[in-house]
Amino acid sequence: METKDLSVTIIGCGWLGLKLGKELVEKGYSVNGSVRKPAGFGALESVGINPFELDLEKSTDVPTSISMSERILVISIPPIDRKKPLRYETMLQNLLNQFSDETKVIFTSSTGIYPKNAANYTEDFAFSNKQESTILNIAENVVRNSNKSSVIFRLGGLVGPDRHPIRFLQGRKGVKNPHGPINFVHQEDCVRALLQAIENKEFSGTFNLVFPNHPTRKNYYTEAAKFYKVAAPIFNEENEVERLISSEKINRDVNFEFKFPIDSFPALELN
Repeated sequence: METKDLSVTIIGCGWLGLKLGKELVEKGYSVNGSVRKPAGFGALESVGINPFELDLEKSTDVPTSISMSERILVISIPPIDRKKPLRYETMLQNLLNQFSDETKVIFTSSTGIYPKNAANYTEDFAFSNKQESTILNIAENVVRNSNKSSVIFRLGGLVGPDRHPIRFLQGRKGVKNPHGPINFVHQEDCVRALLQAIENKEFSGTFNLVFPNHPTRKNYYTEAAKFYKVAAPIFNEENEVERLISSEKINRDVNFEFKFPIDSFPALELN
C-alpha cells in the first residue's frame, strides 16, 4: 500500500497534531485536520494540511466528504471538561459513529489515567470501579467499544520545541516529590509512534508512551534550570511518591524504540 493513496484525518491540530500532520504531508499523505476556529486555518495550510472547522462543544459533525471515505482517524484532543465525563463520552461516540467500521482510530490518552499512588504502572493495571468512571477511562472505553480497529497511546508529560515544565516551575518553592521519577516523552517520539501506528495495519492495542529513563524530579528540574539559566525550583523533601510509568510493552510488542532523550532540552523562550 503506497502512502500516496492514503489519507489521514486528525481531529485536533494543536501542538502535537500539527506536527504529526506536517510529517504525514512530507511522507506523501493527504491530510485533513480540524481546528476550533477558521482563524487557525492558515497554520495548517502553510504545511499542506486541508483544514476544517470542528468545535466539539458546539457540534461533532465532520464534513461527509471526510467521514464517508476516511480510513485512518487520529483523535488528539484533551477532555473538554473533566467535570462532565458523560458529555465528553457522548461527543466521542457521536464523532466516531460518523466513520465506517473499517476506519482505524488512533487516540491520544494520557498517563494521567493512572492513580497518583506510588507504583510501577503498566497497561495491565486493573482500575477500580471508581477509577473506571474517570473521564480518560470513559474516553478510552468509547474508542475500544467502537467496533473499529484502534490504538490508544497513553502519553507521558510532553516536552519539545517551546514546551517544557521548567517554564512554570522556575523559582517556585515547596515543589513536591523531589525524588519521584519523571514520566515524560518527547514530541518527536510521540510523532514517530503515531506514524508507526498509521503505517502498520497490525498495530493495535493500548500503550504507554513514556521515555524509558526516569531521572528524579529534583535532578531533572535542577539540570533544566541550569541549562535555561533560570532559578531552580526549591523542593519540599517531605513528599515522596515513587510513581513510575512503564513503557516496556510498546518496545516488546511492536519493537518501538525511543530516540529522543527527555534531557536533551528543547529550544524554549523563557520570559
